[in-house]
Amino acid sequence: MNANSFAARTERQVLPNGIRLLALENQANPTVSLAGYLKAGAYFNPPGKHGLARLTGDMLNKGAAGRSKLEIAEALEFVGARVGFSGNTFTVSVSGQSLSRDFRLILSTLAEELREPAFPSDELDKLKQRTLAAIQHNQEDTRLRAIERLTQLVYPEASPFHQPPADRLIAEVEGITVDDVRRFYQDYYGAASLILAVVGDVEASEVGRLVAETLGDWQGAPAPQITLAETPLPPEAKRELVFMKDKANADVVIGHPSLLRRANPDYLAAVLANRALGQSTLSSRLGLKVRDELGLTYGINSFYAESGLGDGPYLISVTVAPANVERAIGATMEIVEDFVARGIHDDELGDEQSSIIGSFKVGLATNAGMAGQLASSELYGLGVSYLDELPALVSALTKEQVDAAIRKYLHPERATTVVAGTYEQ
Repeated sequence: MNANSFAARTERQVLPNGIRLLALENQANPTVSLAGYLKAGAYFNPPGKHGLARLTGDMLNKGAAGRSKLEIAEALEFVGARVGFSGNTFTVSVSGQSLSRDFRLILSTLAEELREPAFPSDELDKLKQRTLAAIQHNQEDTRLRAIERLTQLVYPEASPFHQPPADRLIAEVEGITVDDVRRFYQDYYGAASLILAVVGDVEASEVGRLVAETLGDWQGAPAPQITLAETPLPPEAKRELVFMKDKANADVVIGHPSLLRRANPDYLAAVLANRALGQSTLSSRLGLKVRDELGLTYGINSFYAESGLGDGPYLISVTVAPANVERAIGATMEIVEDFVARGIHDDELGDEQSSIIGSFKVGLATNAGMAGQLASSELYGLGVSYLDELPALVSALTKEQVDAAIRKYLHPERATTVVAGTYEQ
């Protein structure tokens, strides 16, 4: 094993209470970054409580262990440190950053917020009002409305990828109480599902000691299980209009369940294929044709949304003038169909391999980037060595492998198209 590899330099341990800890010393600068996950995302929302998981995560830093939100924030800001939580579909992301001398502070703050959150009712009321305002604001966004409707058409209501209509979301968020937040916290927050990755100018042994000291006797909820069946493709293509008054532009979203998860062996081939097709408006097939040559849009892109622990949608999104909707849809579908039929070009394959590898290495140039990748590799069961292996894995991809992934994951003949805006079809 190469002594400079991530596998050789990273110390991984599982604490008796189930916390999975990865520590990597990096003395390039006197800072430290922390990244991690808890399985407490929106997937676990109880029926009739959309938004509860996110609100619970957002409430963690609103006061803890007898300290107010302001007292915690002032202590962190005084030394330029931060600790944060962010709710996702399946997880709550954990992050922290400080000078290495203040690592104990961010770790003890994290422990307080995870173990002894106060959940003050006035802070919940403020968060609910901001959430409701965001829901109402999003109803004026043609792109978001198109995506919302597409998820309703291709995913069952029980799926975490199904976005409920705004009136239902508003009613459910309005009904969430502090008791709901406390109950969700008690049911899903616990050491058994916590992953922490720490990278920076701190000794790995000291990281282990401090994590054991602050979180080693925490128990909380047992690790919840995620069991999500693959969403089948629709039997045929369909199309729907979301009419919105007085919109200068229309948004077209074309998509279907992706069938792709991070653990799939052909994940990298599928991601590379999408990069060539439409990830970038400026350099992809879709961008070069629909934007540059035909001049139908300033923005078009394709992407896998939430292809991690579940198979979220594969989406193509394009913003156009209402008069250009049909031409844009026709051109887009023609390009995708040709891509499926003929596959990736050799020059595209080489360009995307170089781009993926370069972006990956640039992302590992910071403590935060390394911590994030270590936490992700643990979450998806890839192992620390994956960070060393990924460039070679990407370089080894062949045209045949990428073309097979294109045919497996792209299905324009069964895609759903939603147009949102001031448009009559």
